[in-house]
Amino acid sequence: MRFVLDHDVDVRVGTVLRRAGHECWPSTAGLAASADDDAVAVYADDRGAVLITHDREFTRRRMKNTIGRHVRLDCEQPDAMAVIGAHLDELVAALERAP
Repeated sequence: MRFVLDHDVDVRVGTVLRRAGHECWPSTAGLAASADDDAVAVYADDRGAVLITHDREFTRRRMKNTIGRHVRLDCEQPDAMAVIGAHLDELVAALERAP
């Protein structure tokens, strides 16, 4: 599976994803750090990637105007690596089931 990390996600989360065999890169690898949320969502979707973010407001807007797939981490940034690592199999399975 392919993942793009929003600018608010620690790039070390990508390490966990890559070690599990997934492609992952930060959104800033292809966009300016100042890119708005819609540009980041379109960027990830155009590349067939799931966007990972901590941004609650971004998630609310995506529910109203869906662009691609994304996952909001409901944890503090320092805990994100552990949360992803502990739930990665469940996350991937849910993403694969989703339309």
